[in-house]
Amino acid sequence: MGDPRDSDPKKPAPHDGSYRRLFSHARMVEDLIRRYIGPAWIDRLDFSTLEMVPAHYVSDELEQRESDVVWRLRYGPSGEWFYVYLLIEFQSGVVRFMAIRVLSYMMLLYQDLILRKQLTRSRKLPPVLPIVLYNGTRKWTAPLQVAELIESLPGCEALLPRFEYLVIDEGHLPPEQLEPFDNPVSGVFRLEQSQGLEEIQRIIDTLIEVLDDPELRELRRDMATWLRRVVLPARLPGVEVAELHDLQEAKIMLAERAATWPKQWMAEGYESGYGSGLRETLTELIEEKFGAVDSRYVELIAAAPEARLKAWLKRILRAETVADLFES
Repeated sequence: MGDPRDSDPKKPAPHDGSYRRLFSHARMVEDLIRRYIGPAWIDRLDFSTLEMVPAHYVSDELEQRESDVVWRLRYGPSGEWFYVYLLIEFQSGVVRFMAIRVLSYMMLLYQDLILRKQLTRSRKLPPVLPIVLYNGTRKWTAPLQVAELIESLPGCEALLPRFEYLVIDEGHLPPEQLEPFDNPVSGVFRLEQSQGLEEIQRIIDTLIEVLDDPELRELRRDMATWLRRVVLPARLPGVEVAELHDLQEAKIMLAERAATWPKQWMAEGYESGYGSGLRETLTELIEEKFGAVDSRYVELIAAAPEARLKAWLKRILRAETVADLFES
């Protein structure tokens, strides 16, 4: 059998929806491309024409993932369409054959464009920018080019397919790349890397300033939803957070409850960061022994107290399957 990390997940992680909502806003897509892609040809794109494309195309073998987002915008003097394909990857493990999967989805998109006769003026297919957004704990090490995944026969190198995708490894972006903090995408990436309550509060304060525009009200709301569903459960395990409708609500809630939470974390071993270290170690060991960690086990690890984490760390030595490890 192959390495489980080489295969595709059958369904998105539970929080994919709230993250997808963030990149269903034109402001987020524009800032992502300008700040984290940014070659010279970016200046030829007309970001005022950004529009989201329904990803309705499927095949018998491969279905469009719910977590991925497709946008298009005009470029150049002729105003041709340029497509941006965002693959949002929430797996804790690195997918070695990601280049094949990205290429597969691009081919589905191209087949759909051919069927609908949406070609350029010169009867060619429009360019597509494929970006993988990854927020796993492990550094992204999968090959970026399809050719690297295919055995090469001497003398036939020219026959290998030429395709490369871009990856943004959110958790491992260097601090200097997140500066200046003047856009919401940098705020999302900073929150992905945040380690404590005070840091989260500082980031939220800046996001409130960056998004201080009545037209960005919906983005602020989606940001608050993602904060509640994804960031806070990961950074503040075991803490119940009420529904949030705006970043201002998140700021007030954190300020009000900051005085009471440390007592809870102290009792459960979280305040010192020890519990966080145990969870990270356990996740890495599971990945090494069994492959990518299923989303339901990720949730168990995130919510478990210190004593249970220690018990699982001991049990992993003799567990033959992931189910054995988490039994009882």
